[in-house]
Amino acid sequence: MSTDRGKEGYSIFAGTIADMSWPAVEAAAQNGTAMLVPVAVIEQHGPHLPLATDTYGAHFLCTRIREELAKVGVEAVVAPPYYYGLNPTTGMFPGTVTVAPDTMVRILTEILLQYAGWGFKRQFILSHHGAPEHNQAVVEAIQAIRAQGVDAVMVMGGFIQHFIEPSYTSVYRHPIPLDDDALIRAPESAETKAARKRLMRSDWGVHAEERETSLIMRWFPETLDPSVDIAQLEPVLPPIEEFNRAAANHGWRDLSPLGYIGDPSVATRENGELYALEAADMAQAIADFMALRPSRSV
Repeated sequence: MSTDRGKEGYSIFAGTIADMSWPAVEAAAQNGTAMLVPVAVIEQHGPHLPLATDTYGAHFLCTRIREELAKVGVEAVVAPPYYYGLNPTTGMFPGTVTVAPDTMVRILTEILLQYAGWGFKRQFILSHHGAPEHNQAVVEAIQAIRAQGVDAVMVMGGFIQHFIEPSYTSVYRHPIPLDDDALIRAPESAETKAARKRLMRSDWGVHAEERETSLIMRWFPETLDPSVDIAQLEPVLPPIEEFNRAAANHGWRDLSPLGYIGDPSVATRENGELYALEAADMAQAIADFMALRPSRSV
């Protein structure tokens, strides 16, 4: 898919197995093709971004990773995005959908096991949502299917790694509990570091801020709310301690009545290119991982 179009596909099914026929899916599985699994949520993202912002982000990264892997001779397919996750801090906003932790673990585990039953025994799961409880559910699903012989691996890199791991560690007081053969932390390339230094205009943000707003502006601009002048949105930059208290005590909407935390006003379409660079970094890390660790399921 050409990046010159200025937007990414027609839907979250573009480039996934949802647009493939069953014989094509069967053939891919029989060939030992790896599967990329985007995991996200439906959640408020300020007055300007769609509820599916995280889902679009996970979808974009996985489809772009697939394209990058193909360049180095690694075949992969992308699962339809999973988006019924945990939103314990933003549930007071209309549009935010959240499920019980055991519900998410059960459904995600069952889906991943079905993929494995078709023959996709090597799965790379990418979460694009920072809630620690959500990512704990992802971890539990990975642990469950690995116990049944599926070579499942959690992939983190770039922007998503910076908000997933610190928030997880701050709540659970330990790093993400997956062994090295079940977790990829993709290093940032020199090109990505230089681009981030050049393009980033804000120092801190958590949600619907510069990075996520830039993602949607660049790759999914048709989903922006045309009634909102993003450049006029006032920054919401509370001290981290105040933000943590609000998140823990269901006070997010009091802290930020419009829902965003950070400065979306400085977002640019060019900044959205960082997502493509970070996808390339993750693809390289996956390719290196696969070369060094042949699948235990094969």
